[in-house]
Amino acid sequence: MIETLAFRTQARTVDHLGREQIADCPTAISELWKNAYDAYARNVSLHIFDDSEPVAAVFDDGHGMSYDDFINRWLVVGTGSKYDKNISDEDDRDGLPSRTKQGQKGIGRLSSANLGPLLLIVSKRKKHDFVAALIDWRIFENPYLVLSDIEVPVTQFSDKVELFQLLPMLFDRLMDNIWGNPADKQRLDRLKLAWEMYDQVTLESNPEVVKPSEDIASTIINARFEERHFEPWQVWSGEREHGTALVVSDINYDLRAQLPSINIDANVKNIREAFFATLSAFTDPYVGAEVSEFNAFDPEFAYEVKRWSRGVSSAIVEDERAAINREITDEMEHVLSGNIDADGVFRGQVKAFGEWRKLGSDYEIYPPKDLTIPKGPNTFVGPFSLNVATYEQVRKNSTLSDADFVRFDGLSYNHSGFLLFRNGLRVLPYGRVDNDFFNIETNRSINAGREYWNARRMFGRVAISREMNPNLRDKAGREGFIDNRAAKVLRAIVMNILKRAAYEYFGSNSALRKELLPNIQASNEKEEAERQRKELAKQNARKFRSRLKKNLPLLKKMFDDTDSVVSNIKIDDECGLDSAQELISELSASLADLRIVGAPAKLGSAEDDYRTFRYIFSEMVNRIRALEEKRATAIETVNPSKPDEIVQKQLNSHASRLQARLRAWRKSIDALQGSERDRVAALFNERNKAFHQEAMPLVDQVRLGRIGLDDALEQMKRIQAKLDRENEDTFQSYLDALEVMSENINIELIARQGTADNIALRDDLNRLNQVAQLGVTVEILGHELSSNERMVREGIRQIRQVGNVPGTNLVVEGFEALSQQLEFLSPLKVSGSRTRRQITGKEIQDYLVGFFDAVMRNRDVRIHCSDAFRIFSIYEQPSRLYPVFVNLVNNSIYWLVNSHTPEPEVYLSVEDDKIIVSDNGPGINPVDQESLFKMFFTRKSSGGRGIGLYLCRVNLMAGGHSIEYAAERKFRCLDGANFVIDFKGADFG
Repeated sequence: MIETLAFRTQARTVDHLGREQIADCPTAISELWKNAYDAYARNVSLHIFDDSEPVAAVFDDGHGMSYDDFINRWLVVGTGSKYDKNISDEDDRDGLPSRTKQGQKGIGRLSSANLGPLLLIVSKRKKHDFVAALIDWRIFENPYLVLSDIEVPVTQFSDKVELFQLLPMLFDRLMDNIWGNPADKQRLDRLKLAWEMYDQVTLESNPEVVKPSEDIASTIINARFEERHFEPWQVWSGEREHGTALVVSDINYDLRAQLPSINIDANVKNIREAFFATLSAFTDPYVGAEVSEFNAFDPEFAYEVKRWSRGVSSAIVEDERAAINREITDEMEHVLSGNIDADGVFRGQVKAFGEWRKLGSDYEIYPPKDLTIPKGPNTFVGPFSLNVATYEQVRKNSTLSDADFVRFDGLSYNHSGFLLFRNGLRVLPYGRVDNDFFNIETNRSINAGREYWNARRMFGRVAISREMNPNLRDKAGREGFIDNRAAKVLRAIVMNILKRAAYEYFGSNSALRKELLPNIQASNEKEEAERQRKELAKQNARKFRSRLKKNLPLLKKMFDDTDSVVSNIKIDDECGLDSAQELISELSASLADLRIVGAPAKLGSAEDDYRTFRYIFSEMVNRIRALEEKRATAIETVNPSKPDEIVQKQLNSHASRLQARLRAWRKSIDALQGSERDRVAALFNERNKAFHQEAMPLVDQVRLGRIGLDDALEQMKRIQAKLDRENEDTFQSYLDALEVMSENINIELIARQGTADNIALRDDLNRLNQVAQLGVTVEILGHELSSNERMVREGIRQIRQVGNVPGTNLVVEGFEALSQQLEFLSPLKVSGSRTRRQITGKEIQDYLVGFFDAVMRNRDVRIHCSDAFRIFSIYEQPSRLYPVFVNLVNNSIYWLVNSHTPEPEVYLSVEDDKIIVSDNGPGINPVDQESLFKMFFTRKSSGGRGIGLYLCRVNLMAGGHSIEYAAERKFRCLDGANFVIDFKGADFG
């Protein structure tokens, strides 16, 4: 007798196919997102609600399901895409192009069990009612239930508000799977027996656990699905007409770990990092709009993960194409991009050290000679694309700017990885830190420099498709490809491409690196020095401005408080002398506290305040000096009986103040030395371990036979040399600085002064470039004007021969004036006359009066000389001497006119065999006196180039002469500006 029997399916088969087949919770989410993609969704999202009993929801705006779709398709396990004909309906595609199905086995929906046991599914198809169902996946874990005994409560409704009216009935019907329904006594008995047996077996293995039937019943009874859980769904808000929502209660710990209410520990941090790494690059961010690549797809599919706490949402994962994309990675210094054909040959382009070395498809890499590329229908790999970018790990080796290096370093924390995409969607687990499919980290452990690639600094992917690469099939648990021949060959081809590019362009063995690296490092060292110089300048400027802001008001108050101190003080006896000395000491000490040093080269907005500060400080010094002069006079008058006691008291006062300041400095220095000692100790400890950390893997590689002894010894030598150089760079400069400090050399002063000088010199150089052509220009103009002068003179002569033509005299006067200006320009000419002759003060006076005749008449300025000046003489070049006096007089006239000085005058005289050029104008601020002869220094509001006085000094120095601003009172002939010229070899009669 022959019987025909059917398979009987246990309920736990669903559990095996769903929850147990998926590697982890993030992978399950990606499977649900792929289902949404297959349903022609444009948007998919995961929302996690931080409630007392957290809820998670996956929402999409795909074509959704009708009641019949849900019954005949979703509840039928194993409905594969190969047999799905519904997608031919253009209305379901919602205007999107036809998509290649990501799901193939018809079990991806079961991965929702990995999010949590209790699932409420709500779906809406265009022009159909809503459909809703309630499932508890733990029911399917009972090994004593057959699949046909489990019933899923399903309902449909037209208005969304009806859902919450129907929910209690859905929960009641779901409970029938635990308690049974008296209407079906046979099923009730089977359920009762199955749960009793399951509970008993569970308690026997662990008496302390809750019975499974009670645990499931408790969850179902206490579950809460509320309307706010649906509000982010576009279908619920009315923005879209169709889509599906999967709302889950009693959620997985990986989802709970994303919530702000959870206690954060090392485990939670690891879960969050893995969660982000798995879901953050769900669609291919490296699709180039103008790049021709096999299998590179933009799927037109947006995704996000949000958490909700107290009604406020925050993003956990967002579509990262705004943060990382092809445009950004193409800015990196190393890029490898191209297509691999069916024969495994790579053709593309390569960028190394910031420059494209080969473009288009010029760069070719053939597969290894010992690799056979399969061609069979079930073994071929097919064409695919590759794009990867990276940057140097060590800043000094990088061609990037500081800003870009920091930017890419920041991106690497969240967005690095060498991923794999099929039809534009992520294939897991490739690119995660725990997956090394292409042996990137394995090769790196053998020789990091030669192999070069580092997964934590790589940005890129391999792009495949179901159409061109059908033999690259996923494992059932979505843990990568089935390890068939096609997958093995794909892996070998990609590994070879990365290896060849590293050997030829990026790695330590590449000729290009050896050629370029010394120059790159030298350039970066120069840039780093410049950066530190600028940073030091900023730091000094901040300190200076802070001190100025603090001390200026105090100095002003001190100045106001001592306004009449000099006139009011009376020293008639020893008591008065003692009081005067105390006052002088107090003022001197207070003024010393307010002193500010280290003014930056550019003061900016603080310049006026600093000028005020310097002026008041100088006046305070004069007041104290006046008090000291009064004290000196009083000492002679009073003649104190015990002068030694006065001196001793003053000594004690000075000593006390010095000791107080020393104690303050000692305290600050001790604190800094302590923290620096700890920092250096930690740095030594870290550097001590560095060699073992880098070299120990070589021992393992030798033990495993992966590298030879000679290779290992050579690599170890290179590691030792590299670390030794790094240690020397770190500690020798530190030691040198300490040695310099031990010799009482003020490093801060040197650095500050050097920085200030550097800035000033750079500014001077920039301005010099602007005026460097001055002499050449004058040379050309002088030559041309001389030729024109002869032509004009001849023209005037011919006109006068004709007769007295009206206007001729005006032309002659104007021409004579221009001719005189031309004579003045001649000393500035590069090839001007070098003839020396005896020049008298009278000649200089006549030249100045003639040159400034118009100004003297129009501005009523008097230029006059003493008899001693007129009779002095010097053997010198006129082209060297005249511009000096013209510049000095011209400056005086400018300030006399602009200050509206009454009865303005310029006076040239002699004192102690030195020439004095004086005016009765406003004089020069003490702050500016030290900068007067510097190139480009000027206080003129308009028309000033700041080179006149500089050229005066340079011209005079060329002949061994000198010029200074008058510091001694005897050289101040007038109340304004006074310049002293010391002529070498002058005759003063």
